Amino acid sequence: MKNVPLPGAPFAEGIDYYLALRRQLGFCLEREGAQLRSLAKYAQEAGQVGPLAVNLMIRWAQSSTKAGAHQQARRLEIARRFAQFWAAFAPGTEVPCAGQLGPSHSVRRAHIYSHEQVSDLLHAAGQLRGCPAWRGLTYQTLFGLLACTGLRISEALQLQVGDFDGEQSLLSLRHTKGAQSRQVVLHPSALAALQRYDQQRPKGGSTSAFFSLRSGSPLHPDSLYEVFTQLRRRLGWPVPGWRLHDLRHTFAVHCLIVNVKTGGGLTMWVVAEVGLD
Repeated sequence: MKNVPLPGAPFAEGIDYYLALRRQLGFCLEREGAQLRSLAKYAQEAGQVGPLAVNLMIRWAQSSTKAGAHQQARRLEIARRFAQFWAAFAPGTEVPCAGQLGPSHSVRRAHIYSHEQVSDLLHAAGQLRGCPAWRGLTYQTLFGLLACTGLRISEALQLQVGDFDGEQSLLSLRHTKGAQSRQVVLHPSALAALQRYDQQRPKGGSTSAFFSLRSGSPLHPDSLYEVFTQLRRRLGWPVPGWRLHDLRHTFAVHCLIVNVKTGGGLTMWVVAEVGLD
């Protein structure tokens, strides 16, 4: 852990301390760290002296030619969070007002898929042809797993062979968002689907990725989104519109609905209900 910055220290030193402190709490902050170091470099090149000022942060936030309005607002929000922290160490530090460059995120309404829509998606995925022969089964199993467990897409794609425990009916998710790990209990129908895929997936190679279309090559996110877009068009769904990530929202909503109806604990929306069994 870095030493506490002395009063009057350059805010570039404060950035290192701020990031180290928050990372000890479990935050990764890769993007935020890169942005704050970009701010420090910008201030140095601009000849900034004295306390961190709002006008400098705004100029930096708007300096990226690739950043749209939301991205610029997000950059300023990152600088604002640091300024709030750094003000305790460097009197005179200015803190931008919240939302000074407008909203930092656009709100997009999630689509909640019906059971029939998920079933249609899985059926269409199973009809995919091409090389290798298990291509359709790979995407069908992956889409079904997302639908019945609510996994993040990145979590599913990062699954390793050793993370699937068929005997205990468990998936182990390691070092996910916030550097957390957890286990997911599988319904018997989900277990059967994963075992069926596990028997047909490629074995060996330089990778231990669970979802793979060829030995030695894990499934790439771009390929997944491309296939989903193709299936979405084939099914006549809005393009752009319904997203693959919406399966996670769908899982959460259906769990709540089942919980309200049964009056019991949170119940998993099982694969059998969406047609993968």
